[in-house]
Amino acid sequence: MLSVRPPLLALPLLLSLLLCSLPAWAVYKCDSDGKVTYSDAACANGKTVAIDDARGVKSPVPATSAKDKAVQQRLDKSRAAEDKQLNRQREKQERAEARAKLVAEKQKRKCAQLAQRKSWAEEDLRNAPAKAMEKARRKSQRAAENYRAECST
Repeated sequence: MLSVRPPLLALPLLLSLLLCSLPAWAVYKCDSDGKVTYSDAACANGKTVAIDDARGVKSPVPATSAKDKAVQQRLDKSRAAEDKQLNRQREKQERAEARAKLVAEKQKRKCAQLAQRKSWAEEDLRNAPAKAMEKARRKSQRAAENYRAECST
């Protein structure tokens, strides 16, 4: 039986070659006075140019100019002001809704109290002796009027 195995010393050598690959260095193409030169340092008075790489993908355009930064800052300030205004409006609306809810709850409690007084006055009218019947009838009538005035919508 013959086994096909690389020599034991070749394996570490192969691994070390794979791990020690050379880095890709940037190369700058400079054009001055019609003369083209290549260097590993950026060109004097150079500008960034977006080029297609081997895969056909455009390289990203880096940093923006001072004018673009100023425009971006103005946009950011404008957005911040709009956000602040929207937050104020939302908070104002929430406060108004909370106040309306409190008013509605207060009205509901008042109506419940008036309804109870009305029912007590009607009960007093039913159980009143003949002598106090007129007074109980007036009291019941006034309680009913108060309830209708406050709670009928």
